[in-house]
Amino acid sequence: MTGNIFQGRQIQILDVDDLSVDQRAFEFTDPAIPAPGSHFAVVVPDDGTWNDAVVRISPAVNEVPVDLLLWAIAKAKEGTRL
Repeated sequence: MTGNIFQGRQIQILDVDDLSVDQRAFEFTDPAIPAPGSHFAVVVPDDGTWNDAVVRISPAVNEVPVDLLLWAIAKAKEGTRL
């Protein structure tokens, strides 16, 4: 995926296809959030659709802005063909 700039910040996106649990996760790290590792992920089951997708937020993160989540969900949808 290209164009990972959100409000002037370079957001790191890691696309992980986890075969051990049959899911695909798009992990997001925002330099504006002061916590280590991935901050949240959009997760889609391999046999599911976007109706089955969930957002998982790291316990190290207090909050994630809704506009960032909406942007991240759109980026994750760009990376899949569901």
